[in-house]
Amino acid sequence: MTSRASTRPGAEPRVPLPRVFWLLFTGVLLNRLGILVPSFLALFLAAESGIGPGVTGILVGVWGAGSVAGSLAGGVLADRTGARGAILVSQLTAIGACAVLAAVDRPTVLAAAALLAGCASTLHKPAGTVVVAQALPRSEHVRAFGLLYWASNIGAAISPAVSGFLLSASGYWLVALNITTALAYAGLAQRLPGPRPLADGGPKDAAGAADVSGDGGADVSGDGGRETLRGLLAPFRSPATAWFLALSFSLAAIYLQKQSALPLDMKAHGLSSQVYGLVVSLNGFLIITTQPLVSRLTRRLAVDVQFLCAAVLVAVGFGANAVAAGPWAYAAALVVWTVGEMLLVPQASAFLVRHAPPGRAGSYQGAYGFVWNLGLVIGAPVGMAVLQTWGSAALWTGALLLGLATATAHALTMLRTHRRARRRPAAAP
Repeated sequence: MTSRASTRPGAEPRVPLPRVFWLLFTGVLLNRLGILVPSFLALFLAAESGIGPGVTGILVGVWGAGSVAGSLAGGVLADRTGARGAILVSQLTAIGACAVLAAVDRPTVLAAAALLAGCASTLHKPAGTVVVAQALPRSEHVRAFGLLYWASNIGAAISPAVSGFLLSASGYWLVALNITTALAYAGLAQRLPGPRPLADGGPKDAAGAADVSGDGGADVSGDGGRETLRGLLAPFRSPATAWFLALSFSLAAIYLQKQSALPLDMKAHGLSSQVYGLVVSLNGFLIITTQPLVSRLTRRLAVDVQFLCAAVLVAVGFGANAVAAGPWAYAAALVVWTVGEMLLVPQASAFLVRHAPPGRAGSYQGAYGFVWNLGLVIGAPVGMAVLQTWGSAALWTGALLLGLATATAHALTMLRTHRRARRRPAAAP
């Protein structure tokens, strides 16, 4: 009896995803459902702690700083302790931070708790890369990362409604939700893989797992502090990944304007916060309903082509806001940049796994999370400054030009890669 995938001429057989992947999928969904995001953290502090808006703003900023640091730390932690250890540490940290937020009202202690809560929000993410790298062949990486991205967005779509309902009853129910989902994810993590020897790099396809990082794939089990620093810096020392991370930062600075300048621009055009919420919710709806289909349709496209298309779509989508004046125009622009997002995210994770030396997949994914969050930290104030000083046309035109420059850089990289491939002598049969 032939498999369903093999009945189509020329179709590649689809490898069934293992049980360990679906455990991770469920954990990611639960985590995103219950995590205390900055907007609800601010509402919780205002309702339960009695502190003023100024202090609340500082605490939200501290949360953001923790999320930036958590990405880097989580990558090294996942490489050293395995997916299980990294997720357990992140969820226990989240539980402790929530308990402090619920029990203390001193600003200095709340700042420490907010820092830990932000760190826990990203500390676990590189662990998913380690699971995929170990449990699946390279041919299935994009599919797996697309499904994890899908799970995160399902949780993100449900979370605001659930969190808003619980907060209306009591802020402590919001904390209880976070603790409950953290405990559930920690329980699932007990069945995920722990640390593995460097020699056992997980399943590979026929291409193997060649070290193209430039650091020789050094063993990660050496001196503690020195090896930790090497793990943090390795993605930025490899020419291929450092260039990719720089381009990712450029796109992040554009894309994350949706959380800063975009709502202010829509408000300046006379649109209410409710309309903004409805328009932006279309992003999550599109990802939930079409992400698996988009991954399937684009599976045969080269990774460089997908990065190029993603950059163009993000550039054109945000650039179109320069001429948008009503909700339908903003929604049409959102559809464009959302398709770019769906092309970019799964391929980015797969690209980093391919370029990571054995035992460093978590660190490379952590570096990507770091530059992405850094795009918000730097891009948000710059975008709002441009909006207030020169207006929305200048902001979105600048976003268009920066995005097209990023796309051009991806195109040049693609051409250089193809030239090298043509010069390389044909492999022996």
